[in-house]
Amino acid sequence: MSKLKRNWKNVLNQSLWIIYTLLVLPISTGAQIWPHDNSVTISPSICISYEAQFICDCKMVNEHLVLPHLIGSAYQLEIRNCQSLTIESNALQETQHLHKIIFKNVENLVLSQHSLTLPDYSSSTPLILSFEKVKIKLIDSLAINGQIEEITIVDSYIESIRPFAFNILKNNALRLTMDRVQIKRIEPQAFKKLVVEKIDIQNCEFLTNVPSKTFYDIEVSDSLLLSNVRFKTVHTKAFSFKMISKLTIANNYFEAVDAEWLEAFVKKSPLLRDNQFGNTSEIAFKGIKVHRDYGSSEKLELRFSNNTIHFPRDNVQPLEFSKEFTLNVKQLNMDNPYPCTDIDYNSQILRPKSEFYNHYQHNVYFRQDATTTSQGTRATYKPLNEIINNDCSKHSYWIYIIIGVVVLLILIALIVVIACWLAAKKRKAKRKMDIIQPEPRTYKETQIVYQIENAGLLKTDF
Repeated sequence: MSKLKRNWKNVLNQSLWIIYTLLVLPISTGAQIWPHDNSVTISPSICISYEAQFICDCKMVNEHLVLPHLIGSAYQLEIRNCQSLTIESNALQETQHLHKIIFKNVENLVLSQHSLTLPDYSSSTPLILSFEKVKIKLIDSLAINGQIEEITIVDSYIESIRPFAFNILKNNALRLTMDRVQIKRIEPQAFKKLVVEKIDIQNCEFLTNVPSKTFYDIEVSDSLLLSNVRFKTVHTKAFSFKMISKLTIANNYFEAVDAEWLEAFVKKSPLLRDNQFGNTSEIAFKGIKVHRDYGSSEKLELRFSNNTIHFPRDNVQPLEFSKEFTLNVKQLNMDNPYPCTDIDYNSQILRPKSEFYNHYQHNVYFRQDATTTSQGTRATYKPLNEIINNDCSKHSYWIYIIIGVVVLLILIALIVVIACWLAAKKRKAKRKMDIIQPEPRTYKETQIVYQIENAGLLKTDF
């Protein structure tokens, strides 16, 4: 009996020790245990509450950290100085009145599903997200979800953005700002069905292709600005907007654009200027159209200025635009040689066959031979009307010369054929006369005939 009691005491002591090591010891040391094999959770002592805000300073600890579930009321959360950090699902579910989250100087940041989701009852004020000097490893699907008012990403790097990463409630107009950001990979429908007040993307670089429907089914109530952004290939309808009030695309570089890469229904005159488009489709800009709510009888003007376009394999085609606009083309540089075969040589004045190049021949420039300067090799461009009058007219002279020579050879051939035919006909007639003419008489026979004629007894025609 005593032996049995001692066994129960041993079991009880071991159980108490396990409870102590799992619960009491972590609380006394200020750490929390999380079910991660290769991660260390940020200590609650590192995340402190100070003047209505949470401040989580990792102090550049060289370990992978996980943000603890925060509890309490605060206006702002600032996370800074982290070498590796993961924010798990519902990490902010027990916070209240949180209005702004700031990430600053954070590397290898992983935003899991619903990681930046606030409960509906926690605050009636939409959330503001700010990322500055942050290296984001992953923005998972539904990572940013709920009432979001503004997202600002500056001086940062994003390795991967999953589909539906941004799921914003439609009753909130989002302001999205990206400045000096590199994006390695972005998947289709990363931004989908959003009501956005303003999108401002400047000085950014997409390191891989932008797939179709990356920005999909989005309404922009104010303006969309793409400025000084470098793209690889932008696929069909990668940017698809149900409505944009003001569209500006300026100073961008596109390695290639596939078919109608941009679909946008605008309410104000769109502007595309100082862009360089690599391999381009002739219908690349046909997807820009007038929104049905535009009520004025006056046509909107589509301003297309100082852009450079390259057609693959020098297959020059006329660009197509929606006829709903009054098109204003200025200094359009075509990074291809102009094919003089496009000239209508049957017209009295030489002109292009296509309506687009004929109408804008004074504003469209085609590439000439590259020139080498102290600053490097640079292509020169020449107005289309000068190419037609100078270069293509020379081709027309050669065509006329060739046509004249061919016609002359045909005439000579006809003359030779007719002469041969007449000569053959004459020889044939002569042969017939030779057959009908009697054989010549002998001298004696001729004398007899003369004597008879002189006597008046015979009358002949000889």
